[in-house]
Amino acid sequence: MYELFNHGHQGLAMLSLLLTLGWAAVVLFAPRPSAGLGGVQRLLYIGAMAVTGLAGVSGLVLVALAVGAWLALLFPWLGLVAVAGHGFAGVRSRKALVAGNKATAVVAVVVQILLLVAAYGLMTVKPF
Repeated sequence: MYELFNHGHQGLAMLSLLLTLGWAAVVLFAPRPSAGLGGVQRLLYIGAMAVTGLAGVSGLVLVALAVGAWLALLFPWLGLVAVAGHGFAGVRSRKALVAGNKATAVVAVVVQILLLVAAYGLMTVKPF
């Protein structure tokens, strides 16, 4: 059971990063939306946000399966910060893109990518 959740969590984390990079491409290269996000733009945004949340939940399930006392571990808290920060930055980037403020949208999407890359790197290398 642990192996199943481990592979699922790793796959969701990679998919989250890929969808967030897709959302970043939308923010960087798409023209200003007139009445909101279009079909592909909305799909990439919702996909990135949803898969990141699923990766966080699967990480908590993985830690609960492996170790009973997960509150004392650092990994769940790092994951929680990364998922929450990704969500906050994602909302900011979407709202800024719809409002036409591309600079704010780019900064927010860079924060999203940095949070995911940092979390992915720390969870892979496990320096502590």
